[in-house]
Amino acid sequence: MTAWVRASVLAAGVAGAVVGASPSTAAPPPDFPDLAAYPAVDPAAYQVTGGHPSTSGWAFTTAGGLRCQNSLIPDLGIFCEGLVPDAPSEVMSVNVSLTTPAGFDRREGELETPWSSLLPVGSRFAAGNGVVCAAPDEVTFACWAAKPDSWPADTPDPPDRHYGEHGFVLSPTGNRGY
Repeated sequence: MTAWVRASVLAAGVAGAVVGASPSTAAPPPDFPDLAAYPAVDPAAYQVTGGHPSTSGWAFTTAGGLRCQNSLIPDLGIFCEGLVPDAPSEVMSVNVSLTTPAGFDRREGELETPWSSLLPVGSRFAAGNGVVCAAPDEVTFACWAAKPDSWPADTPDPPDRHYGEHGFVLSPTGNRGY
């Protein structure tokens, strides 16, 4: 069972999705790439529909070969799989969401079916669910997850999780999770 499927099963009880909301302006750490510096792509070109909201959202590949799916459900965030720069040669996966810090995992077996839509180098992806990603160059990819600006400031945490700001940077000079 993939991490994406595990996350989908765990989130089956999560209700509601934020679609069309503005991207978050929460500030990542100073050493994080400036995601706002890259022009945004139209998320509609990357939209996918699954049998459950947890498997619906947006999907794309990066020039570096990552295959990513960003869920409609903000608590699930984004999951990417593929060869991670500056990592062992095993297939790896990385994920991050509003409620979980970046996670890096080894995977066994074949990658799932590749997504056909390429996120262009030098662009930003922000669908409004609180996760913003950018592909600064062919081998660097970064994502930051924070409450969307469209949510009321006093949006309560779910009963069993805490909303926070989390992200990751994948780069040949070193991968970092926040």
